[in-house]
Amino acid sequence: MNELEKNELIKTNAVLQESLTKGNEKYYGDLLIYIRVVALFRDVKKSEELLLEVLRDILDAQEQGISAKEYFGENPKKVADDIIKQLPINLLDTVKIILIALASYSIFSILPRIIFPDEELDIGSFLITGFYWTVMIIFALWLLGISLYRFEDKLSKLVLLLLVGLGFSFGFYIDFLISTPFKVNLSGDLGIVTIVLISGIVLYLFYKEKDKKPWTPFIPIVVTSAILGIIARIDVFSELLSSKEGKIGIGVILGILLLLQYVFIYLTSKQSNK
Repeated sequence: MNELEKNELIKTNAVLQESLTKGNEKYYGDLLIYIRVVALFRDVKKSEELLLEVLRDILDAQEQGISAKEYFGENPKKVADDIIKQLPINLLDTVKIILIALASYSIFSILPRIIFPDEELDIGSFLITGFYWTVMIIFALWLLGISLYRFEDKLSKLVLLLLVGLGFSFGFYIDFLISTPFKVNLSGDLGIVTIVLISGIVLYLFYKEKDKKPWTPFIPIVVTSAILGIIARIDVFSELLSSKEGKIGIGVILGILLLLQYVFIYLTSKQSNK
């Protein structure tokens, strides 16, 4: 799949959506989220092409004073399911999505783990946790998609929210539950080189990314973790930062940054859904 071509389709779709009326915007917005999420492992390019066709049909009908609901009917889920049936499963895209999710998790979460030079990096636990979070996020997205049409009452939505919340809560405790023998000591110069290398990769990928908005919330915690990790391996500061008070201070800093990160992600996603 041509990545540039796919991005152009998504960009065109976003621009055309601005011309929709409020009612049509809600109808098409739910349809778009449902198809993109439920058809996550199918041909993405074909999916975006069909979504664009539907959008243009809605806009044509809108010019004639016909709403999307009148044009496509009262059952948008059937319309969406019919579109999904036309999409072939793309194993290459599926593997790519999983690998990108794992790589993103690894890149953005490894630095906070190696701040303290006296704590070994459990690679086995790290990979298991990364796989869990990848599956969990895909599952949460799938639930989001099907909830648009299948679980419309408040009780069902609350149950789904609690289910996702439990899944995410368990994810935060997985590190404490799993320990493997595959551990690496990243103290001293090896740790500094590792931190500089990972930071360089993150900043390079961020610089090369055209749409920086989704990744911007992660940069402050990555940069701060890198700086703290390097400082903690310098003799002048290592004793202070490795002390109980130093670790508490670093924990507070990272906690505040994580909170700000989640707030920024929420505000960004809220703005993009308008």
